[in-house]
Amino acid sequence: MDPVSEIKARLPIEELVGQYCQLQKKGRNFVCLCPFHNDSHPSFLVSPDKGIGYCFACSSGGDIFSFYQKIENVDFPQALKDLAEKAGVDLPKESKQDIVKKDEKDRLRECLDAALHFYRSSFASSDVAKEYLRKRRVPEDEWETWELGFAPDSFSQTYEHLLKKGFSRAEILKAGLGIQKELNQEKIYDRFRNRLIFPIRDHQGKLVAFGGRTLGDDDAKYINSAESPVYSKSRVLYGLHQARDAVRESKTIIMVEGYFDVLACHRTGAKNVVAVSGTALTEEHVHLIKRQAETVVLCLDQDRAGQDAADRSFRLCAQEDLQVNVVTLPEKDPDETAAKEPGLLTKILSEGGVPYIDHILDVLSHGDVRSAQGKREALQTLLPLLSSLSSAVSREHYMAKVASTLGTTVTAITEDLKHTEKKPVYQAPLKTSDQTDKKPDSFSSAEIVLGLFCLYPSQRALLERMIPPEEAFPRALFDALKQSQSDGVIGHEDLGLSEDFGRRLGILLLYCEQHELTDWSDSLATTELRRNLETANRTSLKVKQKVLAQKLMQAQQQGKKEEEEHLSAQYQQVLKLAKLASL
Repeated sequence: MDPVSEIKARLPIEELVGQYCQLQKKGRNFVCLCPFHNDSHPSFLVSPDKGIGYCFACSSGGDIFSFYQKIENVDFPQALKDLAEKAGVDLPKESKQDIVKKDEKDRLRECLDAALHFYRSSFASSDVAKEYLRKRRVPEDEWETWELGFAPDSFSQTYEHLLKKGFSRAEILKAGLGIQKELNQEKIYDRFRNRLIFPIRDHQGKLVAFGGRTLGDDDAKYINSAESPVYSKSRVLYGLHQARDAVRESKTIIMVEGYFDVLACHRTGAKNVVAVSGTALTEEHVHLIKRQAETVVLCLDQDRAGQDAADRSFRLCAQEDLQVNVVTLPEKDPDETAAKEPGLLTKILSEGGVPYIDHILDVLSHGDVRSAQGKREALQTLLPLLSSLSSAVSREHYMAKVASTLGTTVTAITEDLKHTEKKPVYQAPLKTSDQTDKKPDSFSSAEIVLGLFCLYPSQRALLERMIPPEEAFPRALFDALKQSQSDGVIGHEDLGLSEDFGRRLGILLLYCEQHELTDWSDSLATTELRRNLETANRTSLKVKQKVLAQKLMQAQQQGKKEEEEHLSAQYQQVLKLAKLASL
């Protein structure tokens, strides 16, 4: 068995999709919220029988390789490596030439691993780093659990170590471990110097970057690795890999601000905790969260910056239909709270907080909400929050609460909400004309008919009445069906289709199953196939007639007599086909 087939045999589609989405059983299949678009109703269908997961709303998905490539944004070779590892399949050994041409991302990850080994070794001999952690009340077992390291107080020690390990200048720079101040300057400096090192892993547990906390008097307390081919700070949440099991079990994720906050929460028993690193929460972060959680609990710093971050986080999460709660801490952040009252932090986090807008209303109610100026200022806070709610029921509920708090009417709140421009929290770059999103494609009438012939091969005699399609996939399927001798339901493995066409056929059959086209009696199958065949032929003829009519008109206008006669003959042939195809 080839590696691709073996991986598919060992790694069921439902097991892979279940690592990213919350699956619900539906008959023989599973459904979940689609991870590829803003889905409020489960529209992603997973078929264990066909080995396919697909969303017909946004035309995304396919077999385990297609799904993994899209959700992880990797190419096929990388998907093959990753899924082989998950399935326990040994891929053919690399040749010497392959090793020389090793994938760039693999080399960068190896460079990061070598750097982590160096930082860990440096930490083991650094009394300064260890003493700092003791002062922060981080126990020694956590030093190992979180793989904490130390970057020496040197401009080049890390760089020189990596060079000796066989990594090039370009690889060290691209991995985000070095800094070259001027492009034409030879000197490369270590990015991390005299800093406690926090390894940053993606949701799969792969090392992608580092965060560094200064142990000196640097202006920047924290710095992170530069963006690289393996690290995008807008798509990585610190601690998510360690939190995944707890998040799946509780369907809740706790959002904090810093590395030490994550460690502190874990220390007090809250394992479903993550933090952004080097950036504010982004849409990509929220999409990552939504795959695994239904509720987000904001446990951010209690200063003004933390309040602004909470407001932004609520708006992003609410737009994705996530429940957003917030907790209030007696100290500045979870780390300080855990240091003074660890039991209290455990209690606060276990209670799960209160809905975010309820919290904001409670805060505002203790201020001026009766004067015109006070109401206007309160609305500046509340209207953007209300406009972010994706549920009309939730919006109506909170408009009534806002009206009650401000001593006004729901009608007045509704009017103000209408006049509030609903701006996205994150503005995506403008797309050029050739990048404009296309409407998701659907199956043509010809493809539907051919799918029905696969499901009801006893009706194959009717295939003779079908006008042969001209598009690549339906034509290949049409030709394959004409040659097939199978008496049972036909799949791509019975037709010898290419891998791409086989995958397309699997999705087509899943579409038929979803629309309950699979359990007809013989008489109903005959009736429905005739009706759909007539529709497909009529559509095909309309297209042919339209194209030929345009060409005929052009030939007439240009005085091309021979071409006009040839096209006229073709047009007459199409009319004959129309009569022959009449059912």
